[in-house]
Amino acid sequence: MSARIDRRAVVSRHDPRLTWADDAILSVGNGRFAVGVDRTGTQTFAGPGSDEERLNTLAEWGWHTMPGEPPAPWESLLRSYSSPRGPVPYLDLPEGTESPSPGAAWFRENPHKVSLMRFALVDRDGGARPSAAEITGATQHLDLWSGTIRSSFRYRGRACTVITSADPERDAIALRVEAPGLDLALSFPYGSTGWERAASWEEPDAHSTRCEGGRIRRRLDDLAYDVLVHGATAEQTDAHEVRLRASGTGDAAGTGHGASAPLRIGESAPRDGVLDVVLELVPREAPALPLPGRAEGTEGTEGTEGTEGTEGAVSTESGAGIRARSARFWAEHWESTGVLDLGQATDPRAHELERRAVLSRYIQRVHAAGTLPPAETGLLANSWRGKFHLEMHWWHAAHFALWGDAASLRRSLDFYVSALPSARETARRQGCRGARWPKQIGPDLHDSPSDIGPFLLWQQPHPIHLAELLRRADPAAALDPTLVEVVEQSALCLVDLLRPDGERLGLGAPLIGAQERHVEDRSRLQDPAFELAYVAWALRVADRWRSRRDARDAGELTTIARRIYSPLRADGVLSTFRAGPAMERSDHPSHLLAYGMVPPTGTIPAAAASAALDDALAEWDWDSTWGWDYPALAMTAARLRRPETAVDALLMPTVKNRCDGAGHFPQRPGLPAYLPANGGTLIALALMAAGEDDGPVSPGLPRTWGARHEGILPLPGPLTEL
Repeated sequence: MSARIDRRAVVSRHDPRLTWADDAILSVGNGRFAVGVDRTGTQTFAGPGSDEERLNTLAEWGWHTMPGEPPAPWESLLRSYSSPRGPVPYLDLPEGTESPSPGAAWFRENPHKVSLMRFALVDRDGGARPSAAEITGATQHLDLWSGTIRSSFRYRGRACTVITSADPERDAIALRVEAPGLDLALSFPYGSTGWERAASWEEPDAHSTRCEGGRIRRRLDDLAYDVLVHGATAEQTDAHEVRLRASGTGDAAGTGHGASAPLRIGESAPRDGVLDVVLELVPREAPALPLPGRAEGTEGTEGTEGTEGTEGAVSTESGAGIRARSARFWAEHWESTGVLDLGQATDPRAHELERRAVLSRYIQRVHAAGTLPPAETGLLANSWRGKFHLEMHWWHAAHFALWGDAASLRRSLDFYVSALPSARETARRQGCRGARWPKQIGPDLHDSPSDIGPFLLWQQPHPIHLAELLRRADPAAALDPTLVEVVEQSALCLVDLLRPDGERLGLGAPLIGAQERHVEDRSRLQDPAFELAYVAWALRVADRWRSRRDARDAGELTTIARRIYSPLRADGVLSTFRAGPAMERSDHPSHLLAYGMVPPTGTIPAAAASAALDDALAEWDWDSTWGWDYPALAMTAARLRRPETAVDALLMPTVKNRCDGAGHFPQRPGLPAYLPANGGTLIALALMAAGEDDGPVSPGLPRTWGARHEGILPLPGPLTEL
């Protein structure tokens, strides 16, 4: 038996160590709350006058809606389309995305995620923030094993250190600032309707900030929350600025825990002038949205004491205590979940894949492990105004079950439970049974107006796929009545979306394939190849859920799945559509998902999938792709037992596949991170290392690498008939 993998060695050899020259942002958080920091360990180089959009303080509950009623009701945006079920209304944006109507624009912009505070260093005497020229010798180390960032620099020649950590359970951060001549200032913005902005500094009269000792009261229209300060004195110095100073000497900067409080990663003993502060954010009145885990219309959030006038929520935890909690959490997380060790390989590609795996696991646990599907930039920055895309949820969350963190996947599945009534109404409106899942949505559950999103189909099988992955990791999930209902309702809608065509079944208009091309043809497109394969597979999986509970109608969905058209064209070629428009070799090569993300179903010969993969690798416009397309290629290659192709695809040197020093995949200006690329990397590596059911081990990694893994589950393989 081989020795157990030294997980700390694997993780720690990929600790990010950055300098001022690195264009990457590190963050700390707990999956529901996160902050990004610059090289000072704070958010000094953000805020008014800065175009940096990655330095935010974001929480799942931090949504804001502009005051006033929408210019037009949401229902007025519905437009009738012909379908196999007769005329049905779809949300639409017929005038185009560049100039939406006022009503459409309002529902696209609201609600939006808002950055809840900015914490910055300021000169102790003048109150101004340091200039970039005054900060020299900056270095930064993220200790992945403890989830703690240590930032070292010099300010006007004086040595400074800032240690930044997040509480693993509460929406709180600890900052230990040893910076002669500098204080810490908190500033607070208003919400922004900008596509990528999480803060507006131009509307000071639209919101309120009130400092009451150790409690800072905030209100932005429908959002009210408190910032609880412990370990420092707080003084309001402007309408939306509060200055923090060390509140004591000789007792860990006033925490009251004394010098015996444990010190973490290189901390020195507390001394005069050291600021060791805890900042905890507590929603006082979160917007009345149907969030998972809380009753609709109630105030506050589950597990908090945040109503007006309640003082009991003030934290008594010291900064050292939070650092200790963070260290315990992350050590346990790394030890108890999956690991891929490629350290025996001399091929530099192995080191880079291992680095991407480790950093992606950290990023996903910090930014995407809550009860809401995350934005595509997680809790680092806003994109699409913080709204989440359900067709990306599989890419965000499937890896949790595969890498031994099933609990994080289970949390996000609660969203579907909460959204079932809304999804049922959408299905009813479109002439279907069950529940129809939208594409782009916020926690208000209003589908976002678009000429693409409402016509996508591939998000519909995702809850079935995710529930199945959870069941494989935790068999008790199959007995969870809420998940059973989500699987069943998702499948019923899929059945009714099928297009009868004699004895066969296809997918009919209106729709747009996952490639998101041919938008102007959405009223007549049919039979996208990937979606045919995905629906047929998902119905078989849902039928197995029926069989496990001895449902009387078990077997029915498999019978229906057998009637669905093969994804292949008449000439046996795997293309983007079974019939219809010619393949455009740009954007997502989505047809490859039919033999990769979807296990082989017997309708696509391996030779056809291999030819389609080679064609895409030779001819595709890779500059037009997105970060999850490379893991998609790697999955197809791994299913085909082509390890060299899988590795090269996952590391393809393109602008959309660059992984920066923090582990993020910048896509373009305004989209500086892309979590589907991180999640997709982990899913692909799970398949490449652990394989599929009844398949070979490490089908996507060269044998000469000596790859080792622990705690990673294989992906579903081909299904046998019931």
